[in-house]
Parts: sequence; C-alpha cells; structure tokens
Amino acid sequence: MKNKVYAILAGCALICSSCNDWLTQEDSTALSGDQVYSSVESISSVAANFYARLTINQDFNGGLMDIARWDECSQGSSYWEQAGNVDHNYRVGDYAGKYTLIREINIHIGELKEHATGISDEQRNYFLAEARFLRAMVYFDLVTILGGVPIIEESFDYTENPIELARPRNKETEVYDYIASEMDAIVGDLAAATVGLKTRATQGSALALKCRAMLYAGSIAYRSQKNADKGLVLSSGAVGIPAELANDYFQKCIDAYLGLRDLGYSLYKADADLAANYAGLFLKSSGNPEVIFSRDYDGTTFKNYFTQKTICAALHAGLKTGCELNPTLNQVDAYERLSTRSVEPFNPYDGAVEVETMLDGTSRLKYRIYDSASQIFEDRDPRLAGSILTPGSVFRNTAIDLQAGLAIRNSDGSYTFKTIDGMENYQTDGNYYNNVKITGIEGPHRVSGYVSHTGFLMRKCVDTKSGSEAEGGSTVPKIIFRYGEVLLNAAEAAYCLSENGVATYKEYNMRSLALELINAVRERAGGLSFTLRDNELTMDRIMNERRVELAYEDHRYYDLKRWRIADEVWAYDETNESSIMKGLWPYRIYAPGTSDDGKWIFRKVKLEHRGSTSYYGQPLNFSRSMYYSYYPKSEGNPYIEQNPNQ
Repeated sequence: MKNKVYAILAGCALICSSCNDWLTQEDSTALSGDQVYSSVESISSVAANFYARLTINQDFNGGLMDIARWDECSQGSSYWEQAGNVDHNYRVGDYAGKYTLIREINIHIGELKEHATGISDEQRNYFLAEARFLRAMVYFDLVTILGGVPIIEESFDYTENPIELARPRNKETEVYDYIASEMDAIVGDLAAATVGLKTRATQGSALALKCRAMLYAGSIAYRSQKNADKGLVLSSGAVGIPAELANDYFQKCIDAYLGLRDLGYSLYKADADLAANYAGLFLKSSGNPEVIFSRDYDGTTFKNYFTQKTICAALHAGLKTGCELNPTLNQVDAYERLSTRSVEPFNPYDGAVEVETMLDGTSRLKYRIYDSASQIFEDRDPRLAGSILTPGSVFRNTAIDLQAGLAIRNSDGSYTFKTIDGMENYQTDGNYYNNVKITGIEGPHRVSGYVSHTGFLMRKCVDTKSGSEAEGGSTVPKIIFRYGEVLLNAAEAAYCLSENGVATYKEYNMRSLALELINAVRERAGGLSFTLRDNELTMDRIMNERRVELAYEDHRYYDLKRWRIADEVWAYDETNESSIMKGLWPYRIYAPGTSDDGKWIFRKVKLEHRGSTSYYGQPLNFSRSMYYSYYPKSEGNPYIEQNPNQ
C-alpha cells in the first residue's frame, strides 16, 4: 500500500495554501515510503495530487469549448461545430480514471488510519476528513452525469478473476445520501481549517458540497412527473428519485445553508460601483468573504490561460490572439432592466424583432438609431457589465472597439453594410471608407479568428492586472463554491418546499426565506430598488436569477438538467428561439450631411459557420439521452444496468 501512495507523490507539488501553519508547509526533501505518513508535509503532498485530479469541467486551461457549448458562448468562431456535436458520452470523461482516484483515496484513508505517525490527533483527523471530502467530490461528479454508481469505500487487491470484485450500481438516492452523510460526519473534524482557507477542505466546502448536492437531488424528486414523461427512471432505482423524498432533500439543503451562514461567509461588497464590485468578486480568493472553495494559480508554476485566450485583442501585442470566448445575445437578453425589474430582450428594430444573416449586404429593415454604441445597454442589471464587455465598454482603461462595419444609408432609406474582408487587414488602408473606419479591432466579424463573433467579449474572470495576458500569466482563481450560489440554492429549496405545502421549517417561513435570500443576491447586484416583491417570486424568476448570477461558472448545464428542461431549451430545432445562438452587431451610420451621421444601429444576427457561405450555426443539441449519459461497460461488469434513452 505504501508503495502505491509513494507513487502518488512522484512529481507532485503542494498546490494548497492557508492561514493554518501546519497546512502550509512545503516538503522539500525526498521521502522514502516509510516516511510518507510521518509528516504533515508529505501527507499534504498526497492530498495535493488528489485536488489536482478533481474534475473541473469549465476550467481555465482546456475548458473554453465546454463553456461555449453550454453557457451560451461562441468560441473561436466555431460555435457551429461545438453546439450540435455532443452525444450521450458527454462529460463521462475518464470513468475508469475517476474510480482509480477513488481507489487511491481509499488507500490514503487506510494508510492514515494505520500508519500516520508523528502528527497530532487533530491533524490526523483533519486529513481523514479531507480525504472523505475529496472522495465525495468525485462521487458527486459521477452521480450528476451517470445517476447511481457503485459506492466503494475499500481498496481491493486485484484477483485472477476480477468479476469477483464487480459491484452493481447503487441507487441514485443512495449516492446523494452518501454524500450528505459523509459531509455530516466530517464537518466537525474540518474545524482545524479556518474559513480563510480556500483551496483545501474546510467546514465551509463540506457544507457547500452538501448544499449543492441536496438541491440537485431534491430538484429531481420534485419533478417526478417530468422524469416519468421523459423516461428518466429505472425500476432498480439506479436512475430516478421518488417524489416523496423531495422535501427531505430540500430541508437538508437549507440545513447546509444555515451552517454556512453561521460560519461567517458573506457576499462580496468591496466596491461601491455595482458592476465593478461584481467583476471584482472573481479576481481573488484570499480575503474574499464570498469564496468558499477555489483552485488557485500563481501565473508561473500553476498557470491560468483564461485571460490570455479571452482578453480583447487591443490588449494583446501583435493583435493576433485573444477574444476566444464571445457571449451570445441569448445570455445578454437574460439581464433585466433596472427600472422595470423585468427581462426585456433587446430589440434594435422599429417593429417586430428580426434575425438576420451575417452576410446580408443590404437591408430595408427599420432600425432604431442610437447616439452611441453603448446607449442600447443602459438601464440593465449591473451584472451584465460585470460579466460581459459590450460595445462602448472600457477595460483596463482601454475602449473596447466593437464595430461590425459601416451602415451606408442609401437615398431610399435602406442600408448597405460595408465590412473589411478579414481582420488580418485591419491595419491597412482597406479598413477605411472615405477616411471613416469600417470595422473595429475586436470585430465583430464572421470569417476571422481572434475577434468577437457575437458583438460581445468576456469580462468575468478576466484578469485586470497588466501583463496577465502573457502565456498562463493570470492569477485569477477558479471558484468552485461561493456564498452567492449557496444563497440561491437555499432560496430555490425554500421556494419548492413552500410550493409542496411545507410552510415552515426550523421556525423559518419558507416563502419568506426564499424571498429574503434571492433579494440578498439581487440587492448586491442592483441595489435595494432591484429587490423582488412577494408576488413577483416565481420559479421562472429563480431560474433566471441563477442564469445571470452564476453565468459562466458551470451551473447552467446542470441546472437545466435537474429542472428536466434541457431538451426543451436546447431542442436542436431551427424553430426553437432558445436553441439558436445569436449575436448583436453594431454598425456606425455613414450618412454625411444628416443628423444621423456617426450614430449607431444594431443588427440581430444568427451565428454562422466561419468557413462557408451556405452553412449556418447548428442549434444547441441536448437530447434526452444526455440527462444520464451512456454508462461505460468496457470493464465487463455484469451487474451494470444501462441508463435510459440509450
């Protein structure tokens, strides 16, 4: 066993930091197998290896395409091929590798129990609790993708007949119950790590995992009729959660929230400017009262490539990179008007909303005229400006140059649209028409790379520090759990309890609690006037609140899955408005001698294939087979029951 754990240590650096001295020490000496469990440093190195192997789907290095698929972005002008080309294997990933990680954690637990010497009981108990937290994280990843999976807490030795070790799938409820019971069992031993610790297991991260897991389980049970209608049930219980369990799961979600509240976490409120405050929330974990659990980067040993790939081209030397994530109009439309506190999709037309093609050269449509490129975005939820760079935005004291082209007004009132042929020619004389600039350095553009293709760029999680756009140079953390999510989790759970006839729980009125928690998030976002009234609290409002507050944090995919509406929202249907990804392209009016010269119009466009004049963007494609992915059976386990709709 020790040799196995020693192998885990090979080449592993300690990636965790904290305010606890005994959790921050680095091991700079070579260790023999006998020494692995004799010091805090070496045990921490084993744990660091496990943390590094946790699945983070929308990570900051290789996860841009994943963000584009399910958080409504275009990535590298290749939206068209990402949107429709996913299947029932999506996010299963390295199934065997995940169970290898579980096995190694089980070995680690056994070694801690039997051989941990030279450390205090408090330290030993913390490391045991930490290992159980890590194992529960892996099981949560598995259950959200596959449903029930075999729960294994032992480390088996291989035999000549591996079938002897085969296990059937546990029920989906059993996996969620296991996660909750594990977090309840370890939370006391995690008190050795303070709230200030963000990168390792704490009481906060254990409760946050429980809070999210219990909401997911409750949501599935709450929608038992949709489960039945869509064939998302197996008689064995490996898939599907009975409706009668919903209230218990929702109550456990609220229990976890109450525990987190008592630990002292709070919403980030460091900046009076609401948009800047929301953007600033994601730039650091240390000293941030909202961050519960994160993966940190130092820009040297542990590199973060997100800023390098997503920052605007103007802040990149050479103008040949950046801009790789472009939020769609679908997401931008979700941000409410401040004055009305309602979702009002952008309509740049005088009359009915149109959806144009990118290649349209002329138009007789009646466009609304704006004095500036930013005017259309006024009076919106500040989280829009804190998450997304829109035309007219300023970032790092640099004006974001988003201009699709010139709208040359003809004598009959129609427009002829002029753009440059390719952004590679941006600096040439070809980018001017009668000395007026045609296209901005950031696009939007159809056929060029490293420009916006939607009319928008990413701001959320993009580093504001000069030099962070260098290769891997950003120190922005990847936040995995934060208090804002916890508040929305508990708000939804309380609302569903109220709708299920549970008026009070632990002396709290459920509807009042739901309203209080969602309004705490909305007040931080848009001020006191942005809060909801009781008669405005609906499930649709809760869903949209999660969409804007948690945008680009890997929640939307799982939210639509657990609400059992993913196949309806992303229906792979040209007639389904929510399936078609769109952009909003700004054009400067060219009409010399008129009062409109130099003003702006916008075109609502459907995203297209960058390399073809006849192939348009595919609708998002979430089939019913993706609620529970194809269960891998390559190991030959005879007890594994395949998931429904496969």
